[in-house]
Amino acid sequence: MKQQKNSRLVFVTGMLLLGSTVLHAAQAKFSIVPTSGSITSLLLPSNFTETVSYQVTNQTKITRTLTMVPITGVTQITTGAGVCASPFTLSSQQSCTLTLSINGSQIPSTGIMGGPIVCKTNSSSDPSPDSFLCSQPDIGNTLAVSVTTSGQHAYVANQLNNTVSFCNVNPATGFLTQCAVTATGLIGVEGIGFNPAGTFFYGANIIGNTITVCQVNSATGALIGCVDSGGTGFGQPDGVGFSPNGSIFYTSNVLNSVSACLVNPTTGLLSSCVNNASPTFSAPSDMAVNSAGTFAYVTNRAASTVSVCNVSGQTVNSCNDLSGSNFNAPEGITLSPDNLHAYIANAGSKNVTVCNILQDGTGLLANCSITNGAFVGTGNLGFNTLGTFAYVPNQLLSAVFVCNAALADGTLSSCVPSLGAGFSGPAGVVLH
Repeated sequence: MKQQKNSRLVFVTGMLLLGSTVLHAAQAKFSIVPTSGSITSLLLPSNFTETVSYQVTNQTKITRTLTMVPITGVTQITTGAGVCASPFTLSSQQSCTLTLSINGSQIPSTGIMGGPIVCKTNSSSDPSPDSFLCSQPDIGNTLAVSVTTSGQHAYVANQLNNTVSFCNVNPATGFLTQCAVTATGLIGVEGIGFNPAGTFFYGANIIGNTITVCQVNSATGALIGCVDSGGTGFGQPDGVGFSPNGSIFYTSNVLNSVSACLVNPTTGLLSSCVNNASPTFSAPSDMAVNSAGTFAYVTNRAASTVSVCNVSGQTVNSCNDLSGSNFNAPEGITLSPDNLHAYIANAGSKNVTVCNILQDGTGLLANCSITNGAFVGTGNLGFNTLGTFAYVPNQLLSAVFVCNAALADGTLSSCVPSLGAGFSGPAGVVLH
């Protein structure tokens, strides 16, 4: 999150030339200190907003009416308990919280380097800043915001409260921020995913025996208009996969089959579902389809195996469950973005197995080994587009962990809490 600050130019708008009149550190008339957890140095994707808060305290001996010097791309939030109004009045030693919303789409290309600057107002009838009595945070706590390309969102299936959360993903650190519930009313949701075009979101409701489909707000990433997909014949569905063109939807059913349904390209609704059985299936708890749409990978929780099946349209057959190893009640499976590695989340041993996917036309698994990532519960891992960060759900802690992912051998390392919050029994993660 914290980036190297190469320069400290005070960025203000209007005609204020504050120069040396902006007071720092011990001589500050108004102390401005980041609140606990606020990150003031940001690499902000152009499609994200972030909130930064400071505690402002009037250090003078008299009551002051104060205001913030405007900053392009920054909006002051003025509602909430203890939040500073605009302008705001503080008696001696009184404090309030200056809450700022930073919009990546409105930040200048040069970024924000400095501020926020708080000044007394010119007069009771003129609320504009008086440039002769201003303060800003200490040099290490001023705003330092640079803008990068559009970022991804992480979507988390909250199995214990039947909702889906989504969070901003920091492209530099992988940490999750701004998490909020974006879909409700699902029933034991576990497998989640998007169609290849990214226009529809699907949630497999293992308890409800249904598939939910939602539209995706292209501007915000929020899920809207969630309804039952109309698909039928499911038996505890808990996986989401697609053909390359998005015309066929696949889900694994714990009651020993894989369903393949036709997808309406306009509404995302499912129809004409067929069930594919295989003697290799044994409580198939999740599945993934490779990007070419030629192989399906199905985890068999009861047998501790993974079936590698041929896929042709709505037909899933010729399954082989003899490849791969180090599985223990496998609950989830995710393929790396480059389709070179498979990640199996083991409910039995509470860990993650990584396997190579053979590129010899068989698609079988080889060289499987335990890697990092404390997986607990049900569901599967998620990856960013580059394949450099992996997200591991932990139902016991109601937390999601983020790990570094090595592109060469697929190993996960340096797993730490993702900083995302508000999850309830997370059972799967997908990024979009």
